[in-house]
Amino acid sequence: MKVRMSPAVIAVIVLGVCLFMPTRAVIADSGHTETGHKKLAGTVVKKAGLPTVKTSDGASYQLSDKIATKFGVEPFNEGEEVMITLDENNAIIDVHRKGEKSKHRFVTGKLVHVGVMKPEIKMQTEDGEKVFPLLHQETKTKPLPNGTMITVELNEAGAVVDLHRADDPGKNK
Repeated sequence: MKVRMSPAVIAVIVLGVCLFMPTRAVIADSGHTETGHKKLAGTVVKKAGLPTVKTSDGASYQLSDKIATKFGVEPFNEGEEVMITLDENNAIIDVHRKGEKSKHRFVTGKLVHVGVMKPEIKMQTEDGEKVFPLLHQETKTKPLPNGTMITVELNEAGAVVDLHRADDPGKNK
């Protein structure tokens, strides 16, 4: 059985697709940063008794007092509006109360060592050897051999929230 559509029906379908697609693309890209991170607004709620950020797209990201301390901020209360930043693996690498600005800094140097038993990274910088705690042990360190020039992003508490090869353009802004 063949179904025939009138030109008017086809025009309505095409118009609907054309109007809908650009809007979705703008929404999807609106929260991305130049480093490939995604920024989202959300509200702190209790989920299974734990503080969780519920974003406008319906996703939930668990918080804890320990995580807040690692980010260098006071623990969050239910109902607070926050901004979270997710890395390429959708892990929270930054969280701030709405209206607060992030005060991250970047340090470039040669990778000396990544701790196996202790989540930390050691670098040789212009100011000497520095050791920084890793916010997440799995922070993209595995493919980087010792001696690689890297740039780390440090949060307010001085923990590494992200790192990239120093020669990776566009990643260290």
